[in-house]
Amino acid sequence: MERIIEPALFGVIIQLNSRHCGLRLSAIQIPERCAILGVLRQERIIPASENPSVYVGDVVLAIALHPMFVSALKVALKRSHPVYYSLNDCLLKNHVTQKCCRLS
Repeated sequence: MERIIEPALFGVIIQLNSRHCGLRLSAIQIPERCAILGVLRQERIIPASENPSVYVGDVVLAIALHPMFVSALKVALKRSHPVYYSLNDCLLKNHVTQKCCRLS
């Protein structure tokens, strides 16, 4: 009996505190039997073969070859830095300007 592949395609929006912000697609570690297809940025699809850097607001397009891998892939793509907030000081503002660029 031939094995049937049930791929699951989805996108993950890159948030301000994403660990992947500023990294190239090839540097993002994902589970086996999964692949990153590219980035959707401002209505433009950038294929993974171009190895673009990931920025806030980008949508990383990914596929899991079987639905049981979807959860692990989403967890991998949604990894984030802890966000600390104080009424007197916002560390996120400094972090974003040094590590990650916002696209306008």
